[in-house]
Amino acid sequence: MSEEYITPRYRISIDDEACGNAVLCNKCVQTCLEHGANCLGFVNKDSPSLDNLPKRLEDIDHKIIATFMFNCDGCNKCVEVCPKNAVTLVIPEPQIPRAVIRQDGAVVLCSTQADGTVNIPPERDL
Repeated sequence: MSEEYITPRYRISIDDEACGNAVLCNKCVQTCLEHGANCLGFVNKDSPSLDNLPKRLEDIDHKIIATFMFNCDGCNKCVEVCPKNAVTLVIPEPQIPRAVIRQDGAVVLCSTQADGTVNIPPERDL
């Protein structure tokens, strides 16, 4: 018997166009950090050219990125604090947890992959 189960996780969708240069605001990143989840960060949209190096961080165009989403608890604070409505919390579809219980000396081994996929190999007798 083999089954697959994808662990549902919250996702954050960022509208880069609405957000603009993220480093000028950064409210969603700061709020997420203060909340303790630390799921949001910011990176350069493009690498600065060596011919025209910016003098300040604010002169480099940045975008928000969602990282470590396994820490997200769906508090929605990043969405609430965004003044440009550029952040959207994507709530996963509810999943029914699966459990496989064997009796009579059979053992079920399972493993969770990095992408949340659970592989349950065939049962083995002891």
